[in-house]
Amino acid sequence: MRLTTKTRYSMRAMVDLARQTNGKPVTMKEIARRQGIKPKYLEQILRKLRKAGLIQSIRGPGGGYILKKDPKSIRLSEIIEAVGESTYPVFCVAKRPSRSCLRAKNCPTRSYWKELDDLILTFFKKRTLEDVCQGRS
Repeated sequence: MRLTTKTRYSMRAMVDLARQTNGKPVTMKEIARRQGIKPKYLEQILRKLRKAGLIQSIRGPGGGYILKKDPKSIRLSEIIEAVGESTYPVFCVAKRPSRSCLRAKNCPTRSYWKELDDLILTFFKKRTLEDVCQGRS
């Protein structure tokens, strides 16, 4: 399994916001500069995170983005889902497979892929944004 750039960048943006403890909104440009993410790409990610209810945008002078929830209540799996990504190792175990496998019904390895998928999902569901910020694994 390989996490996409969008997933990695969304995690980095969320960690950046979580580390802003002064309560002031952070601009997209600040996050982009600190995290080395192109602003246009980050804008798309932040829009998805906002739609998912993980962050809030504040308009006007002094505006920017803030977390909408406490970092300890934001699961990493929520961030991944918010940006429309997934963690499944092979397409046949996806919740909604984009393709069908002709061997799915009698595939000798499918149960192993499903077990791996469950382990990966559990890993991201058990960990919070606060865990990442604190360096806990």
